[in-house]
Formats: sequence, C-alpha cells, structure tokens
Amino acid sequence: MSALYQNNQLLVKRAIRVAFFATAVWGLVWSAQFFVASNYYYRVNNQLESWQANANLVNASKVNEAITKLDSAISMFPDNALYYQMLGQLYEWNAYISANEETLLKGAFINYQRSLAIRPLWPASWVGLASVKWKLNQVDSTFYQFLNQAIEVGPQDAVVHKFVVEFGLANFAARSPEYIKMIKLLKHHMELGLLNPHSRNEIVQSIVKYEVEEPACRWMQTASYPVRKRIPNCITYD
Repeated sequence: MSALYQNNQLLVKRAIRVAFFATAVWGLVWSAQFFVASNYYYRVNNQLESWQANANLVNASKVNEAITKLDSAISMFPDNALYYQMLGQLYEWNAYISANEETLLKGAFINYQRSLAIRPLWPASWVGLASVKWKLNQVDSTFYQFLNQAIEVGPQDAVVHKFVVEFGLANFAARSPEYIKMIKLLKHHMELGLLNPHSRNEIVQSIVKYEVEEPACRWMQTASYPVRKRIPNCITYD
C-alpha cells in the first residue's frame, strides 16, 4: 500500500507540474499574441485618425496593409468587437478610393454587424451601419433605425455628434427634404459636439466645408459662449 501510495503521489506531482507548465506556456503565447494584436490595433488606429484629418493621405496600398494587420489581430482574438468595428472603417476607406465601392461598403456593413453581435451597445458600430446606408443612397427607415439606435446607446458619444452633424449639414447644403427630419437632432448634437473636445474640431471642419457658418451661428444663438466661439465669425467684439 505504501509503494502504491508513493506512486500515486508521484503521478499527482507530475500531473501538477505538467499542468503548471502548460498554463505557463499558454500564458506566454497569449501575452505574445496580445502584444502583436495590440500593436496592430494602435498602428491602424493612428492611420485612421490621420486619414480622417487628411483624406489625401489614403491610398489602396496603405488600406490593404491595414486590413491585413487587422485580419491577423482578429485571427488571434476573434471575439474582439472593436477589431470588427475598425475593420468596417477600413472597408469604408477602401470603398472611398476604389471603383468597387458597393461591394466594399457591403463588406463594411457585415463587419459592423459582427461587431454589434459581440457588443450590441457600441454607438460607433451603429453609426457605421448608418454611414454605409447613406453612402449606398439608402436613406430609408432602416437608416433612421440605425441612427436612432446610435443616439440611444451613445447620446454623449463624440462619434454620434460628428455623424449627425455631417449628415445634417450635407442635407441642409443639398436642400434635401431629409434636413427637415434632422434639424432638431442637428442643433442638439452640434451644440454637444462643439462642447466635446473629441468632436469639436471635426464639427467645425464640417461647418466650414459646407459653408454654413451663418446658419450654424443662428442655430446656436441660445447656446453658451464656449459653443458659439467655436463657430467661425460667430462671436464679434465690436
């Protein structure tokens, strides 16, 4: 009995050592994958931010390289909603510079859906779905469902402010009937967006791009000074 007990003890110790070793190896592999995936994410994120600031920096080679990096990150962490959301953005940029726009926009749409399947309360992915519908000239009831969902889950989110203002001003400048549906939301999110440090610069750029400084100043006439001063030529000191 003593020899059998000793043998069992040895087997238990070996099993513990093997389990410990396997856990350590798994931890090292996970850490290495996490480092690589995070590195890819931050590099792609920096590219997206630079393209947003200057679209002339975008080209097919850069976009495809970024997609390859993010695909690799997804292969290591397939349940990361942020990666799919970012991949959707890359497909939108690819559509922006490609003749195969519709197919690429549909690819963006699929990735935004994948992101929401994992994290359904992510405003940026709902904005992504609305963005694709807009670019496909499908501003219909489903578009507004996506937009309203983005607003519901992210009423203070900078991404929501930027999209609502961009869409609203584009339709105002085009004299589109959609502007009538958007005017209240446009004013609300313009005010919030001009207060938010993560959206104010982009919103000012949209105001300047569509040459709506005077209407924007009028819409914000009851807003606070910090809001009005952001709009070009809105505050005078005469």
